[in-house]
Amino acid sequence: MRSRFLLTATMAALCVGTSPSAFAQTAIDLNAIDGGGGGDVYEVVDGDTLWDLCQQFFSDPQYWPTLWSINNDEVTNPHYIYPGQRLRFQPGTDVRPPSIIVDSDRGDDLAFDDSFTPLVNFIATERDCELYVPFTNTGAEVTLRSPGIMTRQEIEPLGVVDQAVSAKENLGQADLVYMRFRNTGDVNCGDIYTVYRHQKEARHPEVRSARLGHIYRIGGEVMVSDVGDKWVTGVMVKSHSEVNRGDLITDRLPVTGRIRTSELSSLVDGFIIDKVHDENLMIQSNQVVFIDRGKSDGVQSGSTFYVVRRGDGLSRRPRDFDNSLPDQVVGRLVVFSADENVAMAVLTDQSIDIKIGDRITSRVD
Repeated sequence: MRSRFLLTATMAALCVGTSPSAFAQTAIDLNAIDGGGGGDVYEVVDGDTLWDLCQQFFSDPQYWPTLWSINNDEVTNPHYIYPGQRLRFQPGTDVRPPSIIVDSDRGDDLAFDDSFTPLVNFIATERDCELYVPFTNTGAEVTLRSPGIMTRQEIEPLGVVDQAVSAKENLGQADLVYMRFRNTGDVNCGDIYTVYRHQKEARHPEVRSARLGHIYRIGGEVMVSDVGDKWVTGVMVKSHSEVNRGDLITDRLPVTGRIRTSELSSLVDGFIIDKVHDENLMIQSNQVVFIDRGKSDGVQSGSTFYVVRRGDGLSRRPRDFDNSLPDQVVGRLVVFSADENVAMAVLTDQSIDIKIGDRITSRVD
């Protein structure tokens, strides 16, 4: 393993934009350091230190603070040099202070003309350690679409989509359908109903014996156009996903809403217990997910959660996961509606595919 040496503040001389008067006030005349014109090239060897290099090229091992003082407001982080790297020490001019160019290649000698201005990009910031969130802020308000619902008890249907005018199997917006209602006396022309289907029974991914409720997928909305003794005719006025013959009908359920986002004041952790897959989305963002936290935990519409995961992304089996690795944020969700112990949310951001069983947390600070 090759050793490395801290280049410290001497690298600050590479930053440009300092006025000549700034370095004219220093104890050493920077423009008079090297009169050779082209500068000297030096290859770093094992055992070199900055003190030695400053002594060799500037005749003063204490010289590096002077160079650093030119740009010490911009340069807050030192750089590194390695054995085998080539350094060119450029002399100062009337418009440019002395500079050092670091070259990692070991090819031909470096060659520069007067039109070349040496630059080294420093990536250095000062910030507190925290969990990295790879998403921008969602804003104070968001519009969410949630074509799914979970209830503790099964929804009692009012009717069923029995037949349709179209010969296609998957029905959608503007299709004319024939419905059967249990009680047509309560149905009027112009009424709008929700078309839905039972998708699955929800169970907790960590406790499979825990039954949390029933998940339904909302296909769309139908408006009644005619009411007969046997048949109720309607037209699909809104389509969220495909509608099939045999789908159920219930009172209108909200699917889209404008919600003000908020962060919970206390730390609340939980799990994604299920999700609704939308075949119309190639990338499954803005999909509906269900979490095992609800009103009893302080969760309400607009509450924000982060999806966190740990382990190597190529690990396929649970026994291959390295749980000693730190958590990383892979998604963010906003609660659409909350029940007492569960909530329905929309996944607004994700960096990788979110899975059932992924952990959530209300705070990452």
